This record gives sequence, structure tokens and C-alpha cells, in this order.
Amino acid sequence: MSQDVTQPPVLIFQETNSWCFAAAEQMARTYLGINIPTQYEIAYNSLMAQVNAAAPPYFAQWNNASAIDLLANIIADITPGQLAISGNLPNHASSRVNLVKNTYGAFNHTACGGTMSNVFSQANFRAEIEADRIVVIGNAIHYYVVYGYDDRNGFNLKVRDPWPTGVGGQLTIIPYTTFDGWAGKTVIRF
Repeated sequence: MSQDVTQPPVLIFQETNSWCFAAAEQMARTYLGINIPTQYEIAYNSLMAQVNAAAPPYFAQWNNASAIDLLANIIADITPGQLAISGNLPNHASSRVNLVKNTYGAFNHTACGGTMSNVFSQANFRAEIEADRIVVIGNAIHYYVVYGYDDRNGFNLKVRDPWPTGVGGQLTIIPYTTFDGWAGKTVIRF
């Protein structure tokens, strides 16, 4: 049997090589009908959570980038708040902007009303999809949005894959056995 949520989420590609988490969060937010920040804002907020927690190496990298920007007199179009006022794109001359663009971040599950786990069975996926709920899966390398399953030839997860940058859609199916073997896997349910 093959089953999808009623209206599978629209594929949103990641805007940088590091922002699969941001694209997956945008897909989930779109599906859930909640506020959809830009990928830059999602990535910035994810990085700032690490910087504000003084988490190495993020804290040191941010401080170094800030010092470089200060010496170069680059002070505008860096934060999401500045961008909202100016209407400009992020200042690509900024070392801080480049740090945001190149830092892998985390899906903000609490802002989306999700709960996180690292164990999820085939029955769990089946129950979520049949209840018309998407699931976000990821590991230390990449995030995907699961919108369906197909158990006619093994148990396979139907996914929206934000990779490759600017395109998306590289993978459409992930075998459950592959997912189950991931080290450091994360599951976010809503």
C-alpha cells in the first residue's frame, strides 16, 4: 500500500549548501500554516542560539567575523531585523553573513510545535501519515520532509529533499532500513 498526506508539501530547495535544515523548516511551516521566515532568518537564528550559548566554535567564529566586519566598517544588512527595515539582501561583503551562509544549523522544532525523538518505527511513520501529519527526519548531514510511505516492496519513506542547492528533489524515496541505520538520526513529529 502507498499512502501520502492529503496535500504533500511543496518542495522548497535549500538556498546554500548548508541550509537543508532551513528549507525543511520552511516546508514544515508551509504545511502547518504557520509563519514562514526566510532561510537566512532561520539560519541566523540557529547560529545565534549557539553563539548566545557560548558554544564553541560558534562563539569564537562569530566574534572573529564581527571583528573583521568592524575593521571593514560593515555594519548594515546583517541581522534579519536590519534586512526587514532596509528591504535589502544580506550584505555579502560581511564576514558574519558569510558565516551564517556556511554554518549548518538545527531545525527549530519548538517554534513549529514539534517534538523530537531519535527512534521512530515503521508503525510510527504509518500512523503519522495516516493521521495526515508530515514528519521531518535528519541526521548530522541532512534533513528531509516525509510526506508518505510505500510498503509494497519493503517499507519506503516518500520524502521532499531540499538538496541540491537551488534545485531540490535529489531523493524522493528513502528505504526505512537506510533511515533506521543512520547514526545520530533525528525525527520531528507535529
